[in-house]
Amino acid sequence: MKAVEAQFLSLLGSDLTQFVIPVYQRVYSWDERECQDLWDDVMRAGKNGKQHFIGSFLYTPQSATTATSLKKKLLIDGQQRMTTLSLLLAAFFEWLEEDVTRGSFLEDIKVSALRKRYLYNDDDYIGDSRYRLVLSQDDRPTLFAIVGKTPLPDSPSQRIVSSYEFFKRKIQAKHFDAKSLWNGVKNLLIIDTELSAETDNAQLIFESMNSKGKPLTPIDLIRNYILMRLDMNTQTTLYESYWRPIELMFGQQREDEFNAFIWYWLWLKVPKRTPKENEAYQEFKGYCEDNKLEDDPKGLLEELRRYATRYVRMFMDKEQDPDLAPVFRRITNLGVKPVRPLMLSLYALYESGRLSKADFIELCTYLESFLFRRAVIGRFTTGLNNFFAGMYQELEKAENPKEYVLAMLLSHGEYMTAYFPTDEVFVESLKTRDLYHRFSKGRYCLERYESFFNPKEPVPGNLQIEHVMPQSIETSEAWQEMLGKDWTEIHDELCNTLGNLTLTGYNQEYSNRPFEEKLNLPNEGFKSSSLHLNKFIAQQTVWDKKTIEKRSELLAQEALSIWPYPELDESIVGLYRPKSKQEKGSGWTLEENHPLLAKGGICCNFFEELVDTISNDFPDWEMYVTKFYVGFKEGTKLHLCVEGRSTKGGWLAIGLSRQADEYVDPHSLCQDKTFGPGMPTRVDLIDEGQIPALAELLKQG
Repeated sequence: MKAVEAQFLSLLGSDLTQFVIPVYQRVYSWDERECQDLWDDVMRAGKNGKQHFIGSFLYTPQSATTATSLKKKLLIDGQQRMTTLSLLLAAFFEWLEEDVTRGSFLEDIKVSALRKRYLYNDDDYIGDSRYRLVLSQDDRPTLFAIVGKTPLPDSPSQRIVSSYEFFKRKIQAKHFDAKSLWNGVKNLLIIDTELSAETDNAQLIFESMNSKGKPLTPIDLIRNYILMRLDMNTQTTLYESYWRPIELMFGQQREDEFNAFIWYWLWLKVPKRTPKENEAYQEFKGYCEDNKLEDDPKGLLEELRRYATRYVRMFMDKEQDPDLAPVFRRITNLGVKPVRPLMLSLYALYESGRLSKADFIELCTYLESFLFRRAVIGRFTTGLNNFFAGMYQELEKAENPKEYVLAMLLSHGEYMTAYFPTDEVFVESLKTRDLYHRFSKGRYCLERYESFFNPKEPVPGNLQIEHVMPQSIETSEAWQEMLGKDWTEIHDELCNTLGNLTLTGYNQEYSNRPFEEKLNLPNEGFKSSSLHLNKFIAQQTVWDKKTIEKRSELLAQEALSIWPYPELDESIVGLYRPKSKQEKGSGWTLEENHPLLAKGGICCNFFEELVDTISNDFPDWEMYVTKFYVGFKEGTKLHLCVEGRSTKGGWLAIGLSRQADEYVDPHSLCQDKTFGPGMPTRVDLIDEGQIPALAELLKQG
């Protein structure tokens, strides 16, 4: 490796040099915030007359060259900065070329020579060789058009165009100082680092560098890990044949989904290590090295493409099979992501012929039922990652995959992590729980009724949740009279329950109208509705407590067909049932031991908000209940414990696992007080607005 201090313009303007972005590098990703920071740095350096360091530029020669041929360098680190500065220079040079007198401050170069010095190579070169910087395939035509002052391609890279337009606006501003900009660019200092292909490990050096700009995502690092060590021709072939098609499946704006896919794939490969999402790259690298997969990059990419194809079909609504697509869509809409690796495993079994389509659909239906029933009775998703991991570890070896999955779904009892609520428990909760407030699956629930009873007709997207008995009846004598003297209690008890909720496209038209008007509005009333949910309503003449409860009972019984409970011989289930201490009598529950946190408790909503946050941010943590606290653990490590408090309208006392002075705590939440089972730090959450700050503490370990 040869590293020297240099000016950025000296690097960019090197004679007969072209910087090529390898195919494995991510596309251009800077947005206006990064461009603004760079602009400020450049203008400050120009006005102060001081050099400004912008980091290292790491490259390796692509091939041996003669003294007169074009020297191509593979730019391994520095792509975002070199691209952005090239866009800044292109905008600046265009402004100067509009009126060459604007360049009167230039001392050693003409305006007409700037573009050829820093953006072009000699005019004798043609094609890609003409340009100083060659980006990866998606970005390349857009940059070439900007540098060459030619029309943009039909589908330009939006980030490149946006950055270029940003700099044009800055340069065209009223008080723009051209001399300061030019001096600032000349004052940009770098470390010019050239690697030797024979002696330097580009991958390790790349991983260790921390350049200014957006941090690399796990996807960036994984792509580089697979392709960087290969020769240029092999890189291009594998990128175009495998990696690029995977990227196109997810789309430019779905990097988060792409990263999630890699994490779920890792759960399939190393479930016993319970891989963490923010450590996906290290887990991926360790898995590949342990299994010597770096020696077979094509085989690795083939497998990733197979699983990526399944993933986007199932969870990004790209399934073409009309029988499978609605099943996948419903499970995705439930938003319970820990089930995704298991679904990928089942899809693989279906494709291999070990599951028939009918059995695959049946298992998906039971998984949907499992997830929704749990949501209705208030069971959280914490701990499901580990439960499902245990299933797909054994799924490949199961002689009867369908029987195995069903038995596992039924194997946990009421006080265990993965309890499948029985019909009786499910129906009672479905009839009585609030399906409108703090229940993210309320709309899914109502739409599922419609799709079940009208499977050939898609549910219209313009439908809204409608309260037959309005949410506000304080000023409605008609509703108060219909409900009777106990109208306040009836309204509070039943307004947001299943029996009073439906779907309509006329939410605004219905408003708080009396029931008779809602029934008979011309072309809009319930009597004109074709929806299954509204058939019972249209047949009624009054809407009171008795009617609401009757409809609730009817819908709850229908729910048993929509979200069925598996039937499997108990002797088979018993083979898979874990031996649990809780089953032997230690059945502590929220309802009995922590009523403040349970449904109806003063801290219930607060606690559910906390659990939702933990489920989203730390999906591999498991919640459990003890006599004195509710804990959240990962394996055997307890991360926090929670107790409810009844004063001040209800608040949560939290115990954290690290010493108070070890946390970066800008909101001063941490107290140096032992709490719960020896937790050294206590946090008092007084309101839900403090939950994001607590989550940041938890991310520190």
